[in-house]
Amino acid sequence: MEIAPLEGIEQAAKIADLIGRTGLSPWDAHVAAIADVAICPILTLDAGKWNEASGPLEDPLFTIEIADPDQ
Repeated sequence: MEIAPLEGIEQAAKIADLIGRTGLSPWDAHVAAIADVAICPILTLDAGKWNEASGPLEDPLFTIEIADPDQ
């Protein structure tokens, strides 16, 4: 698990750019920005959402779809 608060205006600007290019929520854009910088996968219940958001990006996001433990 990666935990990363925003550090400065450059990171905030990157998240704003991701929101504009991908349509992701601010929270999801923060996840995408951290995954992009840290080169780590995004664990998700919905890989399709992240694959769609990857379209406008130069490098696609790496996702791993996991099963819902409650189902």
